[in-house]
Amino acid sequence: MNKPQIFNIIKFTGKSILVLLTGILIFAYSIALIEKIKRPTFKNLPTNEFIIIGIILLILIFVNLKWVFGIFKTKPNEK
Repeated sequence: MNKPQIFNIIKFTGKSILVLLTGILIFAYSIALIEKIKRPTFKNLPTNEFIIIGIILLILIFVNLKWVFGIFKTKPNEK
């Protein structure tokens, strides 16, 4: 195996871990948020902390869309 192949394997592994971690966090956050809406005193976690965690998850989703899936890539200028 040469260096570019190893580098590509490391990049793929890192991107896979990022997607998996984001998915797990979104799943856990969704369950906690639904319970917080049903029972406002659930887990004694203030609403403003839920908002902060939600913003962090939105940033993670944006990073996944940009880096992993390449959705927001700009095309190079053609001359």
